[in-house]
Amino acid sequence: MVLGRGETLKNAGRDVIGLGAGEPDFDTPDNIKNAAIEAIRRGETKYPPVSGIVPLREAIAKKFKREDNLDYRPEQTIVGAGGKQILFNAFMATLNPGDEVVIPRPCGVSYPEMVAICGGIWQSFHWGESLPCVGYHPSRGQNRPARPR
Repeated sequence: MVLGRGETLKNAGRDVIGLGAGEPDFDTPDNIKNAAIEAIRRGETKYPPVSGIVPLREAIAKKFKREDNLDYRPEQTIVGAGGKQILFNAFMATLNPGDEVVIPRPCGVSYPEMVAICGGIWQSFHWGESLPCVGYHPSRGQNRPARPR
């Protein structure tokens, strides 16, 4: 339903940001397709370690250093099947009953429910609104965390 409506609006010339399926709006780049094909040919078709294969985690650590000047070891990185899985795992590992989670909107439709399943209480806001709970006014593009009360 949501995907169909988004496609209809896009086809009508509207600028749509789809948050329904979590799919990128571009094709997989050829270098990634080719790397996947080569991995299949090498027989790399079994379940990987839960945290991800070491060469990928090494590449992630190098990317953080190269692009963001952040020093992480491969052991400090994990790989998941997607953003929702990573967020859910983080919520399960860190939330205690009654913990509050602030979720910017628009967001994935399952984010509030993931917080609730983990016993948390979610609050939402739209970009540009003030967050009275922490006295912080975020705007698009900011990567600064809210300061605790």
